[in-house]
Amino acid sequence: MGKAPAELLRGLREDPGASAILTDIDGTLAPIAPTPDAARVPEEVRELLERLSRRYLLVAGISGRKTEEARKLIGLGGVVYFGNHGFEKLEGDRVEIIPEALPYLERVRELERRAREELGPLGAFVEEKGITASVHYRNVPGEVGERCVELVRREGERLGLRVTVGRGVVEARPPVRADKGTAVRALVEEYRPRRALFMGDDTTDLDAFRELERLRGEGLLEEALRVGVASEEGPREIVAEADLVVEGVEGVAEVLRELAR
Repeated sequence: MGKAPAELLRGLREDPGASAILTDIDGTLAPIAPTPDAARVPEEVRELLERLSRRYLLVAGISGRKTEEARKLIGLGGVVYFGNHGFEKLEGDRVEIIPEALPYLERVRELERRAREELGPLGAFVEEKGITASVHYRNVPGEVGERCVELVRREGERLGLRVTVGRGVVEARPPVRADKGTAVRALVEEYRPRRALFMGDDTTDLDAFRELERLRGEGLLEEALRVGVASEEGPREIVAEADLVVEGVEGVAEVLRELAR
C-alpha cells in the first residue's frame, strides 16, 4: 500500500462537499451473522454514518440485501440505498427494479422454490429477495453447503441465471448488466463527486472496486479509493485489489472515524 490510512483518506476528508462514501453493508458495516436477520450495524458505526451523511456530498449503502432491508439495517434517512447487488434502488419510498431484469423474475422464483424444497429441510436458509435468490449455508455441515452450491449452479444454468458464490452464500440473479459496479457508476454520474471511496469484503464488491478504477480512468473521478475488508472467508482479490486493507468492522469504523475528523 505504501501510505498510511490517514494520508490515503486526506483528499476525501479535506473536500467532503465533492466526495462520495460508498459501502457494502454485511461484512463491512455489520459483522457477518449466522442468518441475515440476525445482522446488526454497531451503534458507533451508525452514528458515524449519520455524521458523514450531513457533511459529505453522498453516503450510499450498496448491498446484496433487498433495498428495504438495507435501509432498515442502517436505519438512516440521509443515506442513499441500492439493493439486490444493483438491481434495485430506493427512490423516495418506492423501490425501483431495473426494467431489463423483470423478465427473469419468474425464473428466479422457480429456483428459489426448488432451493426451499430441497435445501430448506437440510438446514440451509433460503432468503426471500425478489429479483435475486440467495441460499445461505453458513450454519450447515460442509457437505450440505456443497450441495447448496451444486443445486443453485445447476438450476441457475438451466434457467439462464448468473450464479456467484460468496461468504457462506450462493446467489442467482438475472444475466443482465447490474451489479455493485453499475450502482457505483449510476451514483457517480448522478452526484458528480470528484472523489469516491468504496468499502467491501466479498466477491460482489469487486465489481464496485473495478468500476471505480474505470471511472477514474475515464476522468469522471479525480480520486478513487478501494477499501478492502479482510477476512478468512473473503476472496483474495479483495485484499489484492484494495488501496487500503482493514480488519473487519472495527477497521471500517476506524476509516469512518478518520473521515469524520
